[in-house]
Amino acid sequence: MIRRHAPWLLALLPLTALAGHGLLNSFNDLQWLPAPGRTPDQWHYWLDGWREEGALGWADSDSARLRLCLDFMREKLAEAQTMVGKSDSQAAAIAITNYRAYLDRAQSLVAGPSTPSANAARLGLARALLEHQYMLSVDYVDLPRAPRALLAELIDELGLRYSALRKQLAPAAVQALFFQEEEVRWSWEMGRRAAATTP
Repeated sequence: MIRRHAPWLLALLPLTALAGHGLLNSFNDLQWLPAPGRTPDQWHYWLDGWREEGALGWADSDSARLRLCLDFMREKLAEAQTMVGKSDSQAAAIAITNYRAYLDRAQSLVAGPSTPSANAARLGLARALLEHQYMLSVDYVDLPRAPRALLAELIDELGLRYSALRKQLAPAAVQALFFQEEEVRWSWEMGRRAAATTP
């Protein structure tokens, strides 16, 4: 009986109840963070910066540079999370600083007049910011309490940056991101609640 009426029951639920509560996961095809590779606690970490700057210098278009910045942002996020997991706040802060530098570059690359390619680039960056907030929020409660405050600050900052970028998106793009926005909001709220009750 319940199974026969399940579609109707789902239709009656508010949209916010569908996102983030097990009935719908808008990040089910998300590619999680990569292995960090070199990390800021290693003496040869500077080689990463040298390699990344070289790749950006050789890129032949803004779209190629944007793709590289998004890749490097994921890498820096993985480094930051790994360093927080090792309770190395200093190294985590270095990775977060580098993450912000690539985010700044990415934002400058999508700035400018509204064209189809610029709109697509802005939408890609907006999706990346939602994904980054989501991944950090999911793992947040499992990380050491003191250093994870760095990631809490970053999640909140990314929320602000996303909100500013969202205002530049077309209405159809904003609508397409609705469920991911709700999933991020719910996941971060649950992460903070869980963290507040764990020693």
